[in-house]
Amino acid sequence: MFPETLAKKWIVAIVALLLIVFAAEMLLSVRQESQTFDESAHIYAGYSYWKRGDFGVNPEHPPLAKLIATLPLLPTGFADPPVPKIFFRVASAVGGQQLLYSHNADALLFRCRAAICIFALALGLLVFLAADEMFGPGAALFALALFVFSPIILANGALVATDMAITCCLFAAVYAFYRYVRQPSVLRLIICGVVTGLALAVKHSGILIFPIFALLAAAEVIRHRARADSTDAETRKPETRPRQALRLVGALAAISVISVTVLWSTYGFRYKAFPGNLQIIPAPAAYLKTMHRPLPAALIGFAERHHLLPEAYLFGLTDIGIITHRGRPAFLLGKLYPSGRWFYFPVAFLIKSTLAFLLLLGLLVAAKRLRSGELRREVLFTAIPPAAYFAIALTSKLDIGIRHILPIYPFLFVLVGAGAWSLTKQSRRWAYAVAILLVFHVVSSVRAYPNYLPFSNVAWGGPSNTHKVLSDSNVGWSDGLRAVESYTVTHHITKCWFAYDGPVNPDYYHIPCSPLPTLFSLLIGRKQDGVPTELQGPVFLSSHVLTGFDFGPEDMNPYEQFVKLRPAAVLKGEILVFNGSYSVTKISALSHFAMAVQFQREDHPDQALAEAKTSEALNPVFRFTHQMLASLYAKKKDREDALREYQAALHVYQTVHPAFEKFGPPPQNPLAKK
Repeated sequence: MFPETLAKKWIVAIVALLLIVFAAEMLLSVRQESQTFDESAHIYAGYSYWKRGDFGVNPEHPPLAKLIATLPLLPTGFADPPVPKIFFRVASAVGGQQLLYSHNADALLFRCRAAICIFALALGLLVFLAADEMFGPGAALFALALFVFSPIILANGALVATDMAITCCLFAAVYAFYRYVRQPSVLRLIICGVVTGLALAVKHSGILIFPIFALLAAAEVIRHRARADSTDAETRKPETRPRQALRLVGALAAISVISVTVLWSTYGFRYKAFPGNLQIIPAPAAYLKTMHRPLPAALIGFAERHHLLPEAYLFGLTDIGIITHRGRPAFLLGKLYPSGRWFYFPVAFLIKSTLAFLLLLGLLVAAKRLRSGELRREVLFTAIPPAAYFAIALTSKLDIGIRHILPIYPFLFVLVGAGAWSLTKQSRRWAYAVAILLVFHVVSSVRAYPNYLPFSNVAWGGPSNTHKVLSDSNVGWSDGLRAVESYTVTHHITKCWFAYDGPVNPDYYHIPCSPLPTLFSLLIGRKQDGVPTELQGPVFLSSHVLTGFDFGPEDMNPYEQFVKLRPAAVLKGEILVFNGSYSVTKISALSHFAMAVQFQREDHPDQALAEAKTSEALNPVFRFTHQMLASLYAKKKDREDALREYQAALHVYQTVHPAFEKFGPPPQNPLAKK
């Protein structure tokens, strides 16, 4: 029976069933995951917004998604840890750990994840409604099925983050604009403005909705036809092209005003990020000076001086401008790049989408109905937004996860649903082909359960092999602690080693492993003991440390030797288990460097010097050890040794993979006059 002939109540029942299945997939899978990297920071921020109005916590993201996620925490009455007076990004991470892990972290995390699901469920419903209005119920059900069984959607739908929220709100804004363009009215214009404001209030990339609107409006003017559905509201005469252009410009201006008002409302109509005399660290004006992009910096500075937007929102724009321009190392197809590459997202899209979906996307060229003039507006409204968003993403140097292009997917689901349904009407063979591909799409998703985060399609080896070609939030996002806990219990492991590059202390999950040093453990000051130069497994390694993301490629990476070894097991696609005996001189050196850092923080310079010397002896080409020794010798007034160590650090910086070394600041001469 075809959807066109189905009674409305049956279509409603199918939609409801699919959304129930979708919710179950999300919640049952995340229940098996420990915290991903940023979730505790978002939860702490949202709770601080509710309790104290501290919008300076986690200002790199607007507040709305975090406010919704933390609604279930309000009845608990838990004390809100004060904001640490340290660098803003570290402050939210530290506060988040204090808030979650002084209580039942898993229970609180699940409450917040269940609340944030509202965006994913709303998006599923919007995908159906938009596809139904644009292309009919058959296309709508097909699009919804693609959405419900998409691993990339399931991976992010229940995480306390901003990616699904912006995906939902941006799609909703475009859909609302489509409804206004198709049948203009004041009510539809207001709705579009409000939804656009929500997009601004969940993630800074929401501002991309304005160039998307401009492109869609331009497309409307270009394809203008004097038709019955394009009339002047007063004279009822066909609307001329100039008048249509003027009306759309006015509409976009009204949408902008309404949306900015909505954005202000989520900050309580207050300019200052913190109440009272608290201040973001660093101060917004000082942080803006580090943004080496003259035009954006000038615009943000103007807005700050005239209080045109909330201080925390402008600070977040500054942060986004800095990191997307400066970039971070990017790991792709087994190679580490010093910063993002334009081809990162195209390749990641091919890896993280199901093969069936990719084939259905390719079959759009064969869908005759989509090429007809009657659906031109609908095709443009589902094709222009993802194309524009994707094109802008190609210019970013911050290539650390496909979640950053998540907003393109709902548009593609609607477009593919329309194309696939069109093909079923062209011939029986096409109908069989489309049905088979949909089944394969569903099967790929079901087989991936519950490991949606590390999903890759079968052409790339599936979830257990994704870590070989991608990293960061494409793989596990540091959520593998519960899997390690289960593995150690099942295999009766009482002694082991664990390199975990995430904010959570593994001790919370009673993992019996001794810690191996990582960059993040160094940054947050997690206690580190000396690691022997010979290790006996099992050794648990987060896939992130194998990429070299933190230290650099090849010999710069202390964990390089494990890259070519075959693990005994891969847990949740992210944690690799190695059994055997290993010589780990560079890892041992890093552990002694970490101990030197600890002693230096505790103002024990002699112990710090001894540990740094040990680290240098084990790994002479780790420049940070030389920098520390230079600083320690300078404080002891040992100018000769200080100069020698500074020159050694500078030599490594200039000669050992300089493209990666120079990603950070050069070594500082501790003897130079300040």
